Amino acid sequence: MLWIVCALAAAAPLALARQLAHLKQPPITFSNVQKNGLTAAASPQAYYFDQLLDHSNPSLGTFQQRYYFFDGYYKEGGPIVLFNAGEEDASLYTGYLQNITISGAIAYATGGATIVMEHRYWGASIPFANYSTANMKYHTLENSIQDFAHFALNVELPFTSGTKALPPPTTPWITIGGSYPGALSAYVKHTFPDLFWASYATSAPVQAISDFYGYFLPVVAGGPQNCTNDMKAVITHWDSVMSTGTEEDQRALMTVFGLQNVTHTVDAASALQEAPWSWQSMGPAGAGQDFFEFCDVLEVKDGVSAGPEGYGLDYALAQWGAWQTQYSLDACGSSFIGDACWGSFDADASFYTDVSPTNTYRPWMWIICNDLGFWQDGDPTGPSIVSKQVNVAYWERQCPLWFPPEDGVAVPASSPVDRVNSLYGGWDITEERLILVNGEFDPWRSGSVASLLPEAPKRESTSTQPLLLVKTGVHCWDMITATAQANPNTRVVFDAVVAQMVAWMKEWDDLKA
Repeated sequence: MLWIVCALAAAAPLALARQLAHLKQPPITFSNVQKNGLTAAASPQAYYFDQLLDHSNPSLGTFQQRYYFFDGYYKEGGPIVLFNAGEEDASLYTGYLQNITISGAIAYATGGATIVMEHRYWGASIPFANYSTANMKYHTLENSIQDFAHFALNVELPFTSGTKALPPPTTPWITIGGSYPGALSAYVKHTFPDLFWASYATSAPVQAISDFYGYFLPVVAGGPQNCTNDMKAVITHWDSVMSTGTEEDQRALMTVFGLQNVTHTVDAASALQEAPWSWQSMGPAGAGQDFFEFCDVLEVKDGVSAGPEGYGLDYALAQWGAWQTQYSLDACGSSFIGDACWGSFDADASFYTDVSPTNTYRPWMWIICNDLGFWQDGDPTGPSIVSKQVNVAYWERQCPLWFPPEDGVAVPASSPVDRVNSLYGGWDITEERLILVNGEFDPWRSGSVASLLPEAPKRESTSTQPLLLVKTGVHCWDMITATAQANPNTRVVFDAVVAQMVAWMKEWDDLKA
């Protein structure tokens, strides 16, 4: 997933650091001081919609899907701007109701109302009291996409002037999302092209990919050359020792990184992903500098920075080892360093057996095991900043540990990514009035329409499907108004998105005139 784990307390759930990078949007909550001078309650009211548990079998009943609504910018005839919070509690994303975010800015510019809709199986939108394997069966990509349409067609929105039903296509609805919800926004537009008037998807990996070594290619392209060169040198050395060295050699190398008590060398190899994963957290206004701080550890010696070639293997190995050792202590505590922190083979580990809805990583694992893949691993063909020990098989082996077969429900042996791409378009997705934005150095770019992977088609931007690139951008940089406006590269894209939505709303008005 797109979730970078930081500084877990010693008593935290064990081995949380084995989580993949998440596909999450930047959270921001509702503000009672808004850019345009309007005021509102600091915490918006939550509403609930009776959502179908299974859209292919409505007789199974419904569950309560939470949403938030704001009509402070609404003018009659304006659009309904629908934002999905993705794999997180939606209360953390109520700022997307306002013009402090891209969705609110679009609503403000077009006289629209905004909705933050919670994704099924997260937050308060809980279909079952426990997330056993059998109870996860309705947590499908198809159902999540159908949720948009059923909600839009049936919800009665709580306008301050009275409840209104303004369903599409007689009312223009615009879907908004970044990261995984960005892919959902694009998939919804692909599935219901005539129901939703326009859609925006940023940092959206629309192409499901199993062997996702491409996640780390933008890190190498955008990161300091001296640092990534030395990282490659360390990982090449690691892979050599782990493939040809004696067990004594292997344990000695693991000890350099404070990982000598990890039973399986592949788990230790995966622990070394923490540094490259931190790249994704970098923000447009200087936030999230963990990766550069890591690089300073490798590339600054006695106050002097290394040249492009780096300081070489010996120094980088010692420095990365010291950094990783401290990271483990901070993340897990001295009592848990070893399999308790980094292991993935124990089927009785608490993160596998915890089926409570509060285990928010569990529903995400279900999606990637059953649909999307995105196993972030080492490049199998050349030098990499991630070990070749970490491969698709390493991650897929964990899926049945998370979800043991139960009542005829089981995870597939491999994520059916070809099926997903066939259903929803993948790299070839082409819909009218769909904006797709990507960061130049976003780790998820390889799964997007701006992918530089050799097998990906080279897409051109069009007037009906603009493809926008944030120069030097990373993940979801264009979603928060203040940070987007603080960076000139991001500001150009943010303003272009809003202007395009205004133009498309004029098209709507002209059609209805």
